[in-house]
Amino acid sequence: MTIIPANNLETCKNTLKSSGIAKDMTDDQVSAIAQIGTEQRYPKGVAIVREDAKSRDLYIIRDGRVSIRLKLPSEFGKEEVIFQMRDCQIFGELALVDGSPRSATAFADEEVTAYRFDYDRLSKLLEEQPRIGYILMRNIASIIANRVRNTNMLWRNTLIW
Repeated sequence: MTIIPANNLETCKNTLKSSGIAKDMTDDQVSAIAQIGTEQRYPKGVAIVREDAKSRDLYIIRDGRVSIRLKLPSEFGKEEVIFQMRDCQIFGELALVDGSPRSATAFADEEVTAYRFDYDRLSKLLEEQPRIGYILMRNIASIIANRVRNTNMLWRNTLIW
């Protein structure tokens, strides 16, 4: 993994806007979040975060493909891909919101460049600027709700057939 400060704030800001978590934010608010992001590169085949890890950082994919995998309880050490993510999608939002251990492994299926937003730095910003915190958490809640809704539809379709 290579860590690079997010020197190009415009690229980070554009990624934030495209991800949906900066919806309805001013340019200054998006800039405040972009300034705490670090650009990280992960080679193909690396676990970016592991299921059950206690980290709370948020990630936004700039480039690449990430699979979200769950451990199979019936087969020790085996994981199943439940979702594939691409450019401008976020992961790590559940641990960010509730502080629980990671619910899944995020795996780099190809070389991935992502912005990592350190939990402590992000929390400090949200405490100092509660309006950003409100908008960010509302947007993350919307993303989570959309994912739950899509999962419900998949289950419904599975049960029908």
